[in-house]
Amino acid sequence: MEACGARGLELARVMLENPKDMTNVHLIYANVPYEDILLKEELDSLVAKYPGRFKVYYVLNQEQRRFIGI
Repeated sequence: MEACGARGLELARVMLENPKDMTNVHLIYANVPYEDILLKEELDSLVAKYPGRFKVYYVLNQEQRRFIGI
């Protein structure tokens, strides 16, 4: 399944919060600089809340020396 944008995040949240849905969600989030990552805290909290079921892969086009993804 493919989803993108804010609707994709909402769809992922609905799947994760449904105890009967055991779908694993992988999100590839691409930006140019680190500063342009929207909702990073929310995404990281979902990763922490649903380990093994929700993964985020941050891809940056500009090198960021201190950036450490989850």
